Amino acid sequence: MAYFIDTERCVGCGACRFACLFHIPKPDEFKTKYKISATACCGCGQCENICPNDAIHPLPDHKPRLRLTIDRSLCTGCGKCSVVCHANAAIGEKDQPHLIIQEKCFRCGMCSRVCKDGAIMVEYGA
Repeated sequence: MAYFIDTERCVGCGACRFACLFHIPKPDEFKTKYKISATACCGCGQCENICPNDAIHPLPDHKPRLRLTIDRSLCTGCGKCSVVCHANAAIGEKDQPHLIIQEKCFRCGMCSRVCKDGAIMVEYGA
């Protein structure tokens, strides 16, 4: 799941890099426009939301994450989700089931990537 930058519309302002907590958008070889590595992009869409020129779009196979939740019966409280969460949305005490604060979560999916217990449920849109 990733986004791409339409180089015809990109003016190289760097807003996408600023918005991306993982700094995935990188300047091209001429440093005049930006590009996104499809394999590195987590698909959260923060770059698309901030682009002033509507130059960033999801790839055709992209399915947006609508919601991430933790099944508290499966969560062991390891805390890996809270360590990788840049939004501080995954919270909890060590060795206790964690939860995701929906108002803070921007659905990057990093928590689900590190959860070895299968406790994080991802709901996708169409």
